[in-house]
Amino acid sequence: MRYCAIQLGFLIEQRVHGGVVNHIMEPTMNAKPTALGTYLARTAAIHAKLERLQQLADDHFGHDPDAINWGHVGDLGRVEAGLDELLAIFGGDGE
Repeated sequence: MRYCAIQLGFLIEQRVHGGVVNHIMEPTMNAKPTALGTYLARTAAIHAKLERLQQLADDHFGHDPDAINWGHVGDLGRVEAGLDELLAIFGGDGE
């Protein structure tokens, strides 16, 4: 169990910093996917999406700051509510 946790941390760190996810964990034509393998793949996908979301946020979500309107504000309100819901799922206390 400790090996899996260490490997999970290593693979997440690898994915976040541009490494390649361990191909040993990926299912082959003859192997059934495992919960851990699928968990690791989804964790890597979530990290990639969070990284992309951060890039978009850093770029004002593609909006010209001088042309912000209430529609943009509403869009961000929905995004914020969605993030709060996600945090609540994992006990991160979305507000």
